Amino acid sequence: MLTTACQPAFIGIDSDADVAAENCYAYRYGDKLRKINFAQAFDWCHRSARFGNPDSQTLLGELYYLGLGGGQDFKLAAQWFEMAAKQGHAHAQYMLYRIYAVGNDPAEREKAEYWLQQARAGGYKLAQ
Repeated sequence: MLTTACQPAFIGIDSDADVAAENCYAYRYGDKLRKINFAQAFDWCHRSARFGNPDSQTLLGELYYLGLGGGQDFKLAAQWFEMAAKQGHAHAQYMLYRIYAVGNDPAEREKAEYWLQQARAGGYKLAQ
């Protein structure tokens, strides 16, 4: 297995999806091996999110929402949050509420209320 400083060697049964998810979080928040690096987090979260990992989809949505590791893009943030929210990720559901709640469009306000209710049903504390 060829490795670089950005991709540590993983020995054992870790799949590409597991490696991508681990690096997504490690570069977003930092750990003993890796310092916070938003550009790396953005890359690894994108890889992991494409595997369907709802945690990584949510983190990627946050990176777009906050403009970390790339440009700020609420539309792309909402797309990634929605993928995770449909899998029951309560934080992603709450973030969709926050995105849709600021609009004046009645359809968006309705979406905001729907996702807030989903986050509440999932026990998300900020939604209570």
